[in-house]
Amino acid sequence: MASLSARLTRTLLRTLVQPTFTPGFGLKRQRQRLNTLQQLMPMPFGVRKQTTPCGGIPAWRLTPATIHEASPTQTIPQTVLLYLHGGGYVVGSPTSHGEMVARIARQCNLDTWLIDYRLAPEHPAPAALEDALRAYRTLRAQGPVIIAGDSAGGGLSLALTVAIGEQQLPKPKALVLFSPWADLSCSGASINEREEREVLLQAEWLRYAAEQYAGDQDLDHPHLSPLHADFCDFPPTLIQVGSEEILYDDSSRLAQRMRHAGVDVTLSEYPQMWHVFQLHAGYMPEARQALNEVAAFIRQQAE
Repeated sequence: MASLSARLTRTLLRTLVQPTFTPGFGLKRQRQRLNTLQQLMPMPFGVRKQTTPCGGIPAWRLTPATIHEASPTQTIPQTVLLYLHGGGYVVGSPTSHGEMVARIARQCNLDTWLIDYRLAPEHPAPAALEDALRAYRTLRAQGPVIIAGDSAGGGLSLALTVAIGEQQLPKPKALVLFSPWADLSCSGASINEREEREVLLQAEWLRYAAEQYAGDQDLDHPHLSPLHADFCDFPPTLIQVGSEEILYDDSSRLAQRMRHAGVDVTLSEYPQMWHVFQLHAGYMPEARQALNEVAAFIRQQAE
């Protein structure tokens, strides 16, 4: 059975947040609502936040207190984490995701960059991918990079890895994906079969967001729907998904195709959880368990 905090959170999400994710609510109000709700959660102790560009892209740099400035004589480059937030490419920001990402930075003991990539419809594809690629180039020039992201940010993490391969850049050490939106055509059976079980997203909103981001581009292009990508040279990947969520099939199909391509991929399913439940790690044991798994996976890959 889900914890009491999870049951209460499910009710609050269905009441306060899910109604926000409708085309008629308006993107400006959706963005404000998400930022306001997340600002109610205090940033975790032991993480320093700096607002500073990453490759010219606005970003939050989240540095655990246990990480000290490298000495001038240090020659071993330190692994960093590049995090791409979710929000259907139309909402979301460092403000909406900063508390969760700061927790990830602290648990993984990694200098972490949470970039504020451009959103649609003001900036349709490939704007988000261009921003992510610029940030990755900047960080990779200094040392190894692990890429992580949730929902649309998970899809963008996959698209970024595709673009990295196309441009023959050094690949990331690993990927961490929370409920990645890997198929903007919304062809997975769970879009309809689990819509009533999901407490955050709605199918109508997903299709609307896909249209805003894609514009006149083909939804099946791997830069938009990386479910259709060639995964043959992808790094080790951890995918976390909730059993109740509308995008469940994006994760399950992605893991299957990655395994077929020979990728070292782990698919972790969390019972009775919804889309990107990890956002609630400040008070929900299931979410803390998920971040503990992330930390263990990242420590293994960062060695």
